[in-house]
Amino acid sequence: MRNGLLRAGLIRHKRSRPHRGLFRGQRKITDAFEFAQLDPMMIGPRPPDEPGLRRQSGGGAESGNIAALTAVRGVAAWWVVFFHFREYLPHREALLGFAKYGYTAVDLFFVLSGFVIALNYLPRFDPPRFKTYIHFLGLRLARIYPLHGFMLLLFLINPLAIMLAGSLPPDPVRYAPVYYSLSVFLVQNWGFTPSLAWNVPAWSISTEWLAYLVFPVVAWLALRLARSARGALLMVAVALIALAAGFVVTGESLGGDIARNGLPRCLLEFSAGAFLYRIRVAAAGSRTLGEIASVACIALLAGYLIFPVEDYAVFPLAWCCLIYALTERRSLLSRLLSGKVVETIGEYSYATYMAHYFIRDWVKFLLVRDGIGVAVQLTAYVLATALASVILYRWIEVPGRRRLRAWFGAAR
Repeated sequence: MRNGLLRAGLIRHKRSRPHRGLFRGQRKITDAFEFAQLDPMMIGPRPPDEPGLRRQSGGGAESGNIAALTAVRGVAAWWVVFFHFREYLPHREALLGFAKYGYTAVDLFFVLSGFVIALNYLPRFDPPRFKTYIHFLGLRLARIYPLHGFMLLLFLINPLAIMLAGSLPPDPVRYAPVYYSLSVFLVQNWGFTPSLAWNVPAWSISTEWLAYLVFPVVAWLALRLARSARGALLMVAVALIALAAGFVVTGESLGGDIARNGLPRCLLEFSAGAFLYRIRVAAAGSRTLGEIASVACIALLAGYLIFPVEDYAVFPLAWCCLIYALTERRSLLSRLLSGKVVETIGEYSYATYMAHYFIRDWVKFLLVRDGIGVAVQLTAYVLATALASVILYRWIEVPGRRRLRAWFGAAR
């Protein structure tokens, strides 16, 4: 039992009016997207009681766009799942090669989050109002906190099991009480701690929360400095260059020293996503740009595999191109990612992302031992994560956010 715990890692051995033409385009794009009811960090369609949005009937020309955006979240979440289990994967070059870059899927989440938040809320912050801001934060909290809070409670099982079954006390770093307390308030990755702990992937939810808190600033920049496609493109470039410069200074890769680099990584990529939305508004109806974005994304990723380029110089830009391409249903990448099965996986993918590390701990605790093959370990990990995704989505995530949303609505 003690050896299993060691392997599992559970123990240690004056308002400026925007250009009218642009806002006509913005309303057109918003109407096209909103009926699919996407929202960042929830990953999948929002329940029908979400205020401020309307459902359109009949599918429509844009349904492929939204299916692809939802689907890519599912792909990204499972990419992270395999990344965190990569040392126990079968020794297949293609599988290991895919898994080792899973940390970059978080960058995709950040860019997409900024894009979709801008899509849904940017006009509401012109001009910004305190009441609108508080309601916005309430909706964001309702979206992310119920499942986060449940997983925090569930993770208390780990140190309890160690104390009952192990011969050593719980790892004081992995199960630091201070980190847990900070996690309750979603501030665990704001630079207060030197490492990640407890539900490790939740560090990104912490940084997303700060992105929501500063969204009025991002909205002001997007509405004032990114009015045209050229201005928006410049703002995307500034955000990505600042991100790359930060990693040059620290000497880290995208996934390096998350406790220190994770917060600016999120804020800059989130901002880039919001500015990317302004490009999409200004270039509404341009199929050519969607195809160019598809080709650029593929070329960037292929170039990274061929040439010695730093990840921070490639992946954030590639994900911007990918997201732009997926908003154009006729683009190559949008067609590739439009399918009911992968879209359904995307609907459950926030639960997948938040639950898989707990399952990882227990699969390694119970199954990573002599006599149990990697195929059994991987199968158990994948099946348990998939089952947990469905259960948590239906019984915790959706009911929890509806209740919180109703409470925030009643408090308005």
